[in-house]
Amino acid sequence: MGRLGQILSAQHEQVLEAWLRRLDAPGETKPGRTTSPGLLRVELAALLRALTDAFLAGEGGVSGEPFAAIEAQATAMSAARARDGFTPMETASLLMSLKDAAAEVVRREAAAGPEHPAEILAPFGAAVDRLALVTFAAFVETRERLIERQSRALLDLATPALPIWQRIVLMPLVGIIDTQRARQIMERLLDALGREEASIAILDVTGVPVIDSRVALHLTRTVEAARLLGARVVVTGISPDAAQTLVKLDVTLTSMITRGTLRAGLAEAFRLLREEVRPNPTEAGL
Repeated sequence: MGRLGQILSAQHEQVLEAWLRRLDAPGETKPGRTTSPGLLRVELAALLRALTDAFLAGEGGVSGEPFAAIEAQATAMSAARARDGFTPMETASLLMSLKDAAAEVVRREAAAGPEHPAEILAPFGAAVDRLALVTFAAFVETRERLIERQSRALLDLATPALPIWQRIVLMPLVGIIDTQRARQIMERLLDALGREEASIAILDVTGVPVIDSRVALHLTRTVEAARLLGARVVVTGISPDAAQTLVKLDVTLTSMITRGTLRAGLAEAFRLLREEVRPNPTEAGL
């Protein structure tokens, strides 16, 4: 491994140029297609330098401490490329092309030496193969994080809690309501009631495509939880078809104030609000 490190150190620029040429060669994939040439050169040069230093150290092979730092470097590069829209095949191809680039230089430099070039290159091939696997794992992990983050953002957009009047909060719901989202609806509504010091909430389900017994149960629990905070909930937007379905399913909605449209629900909210602010006849001396 020491001999390999010496060759890579002495021929750093040649190996790097050969690597970049291979990335520009005609082919089915262009691993560096949208990265700026300057940035790509800096990233590849840093990775090649780290590999060279690890082989110069010559201890531990691909499982040694120096190589762990290279894996971290490759992981960061793969994660950045995943965020930029590169596929795992493009990133793996970028790394795998280093083997051919290094072999080209090592064969030339080792031709007059006692060691066969294949023996010198063997640990380098193993190192690049391992880095390719590391970058693939990093890509998958990064994509999963991106998908999770986007899912949370979509849930946030689909579950807004809007203060539309003093002490009135509106939550228009759009999309499927499952157990996880039902829990989020309840949390956000209760938070909004406390934050806005609201006593009335309007849950508009016009944008919910399916209202079955499960959704009705979730809504009932949300209404009960709001009631424990001293708030009343008006549910609007239940379609005639959904109403018939709920009747057939024998779901009890007696604790829930319902109105057919958002406009009717808003009128009901103002009526409830007037009841709250109306003075007690006894206290007013009437």
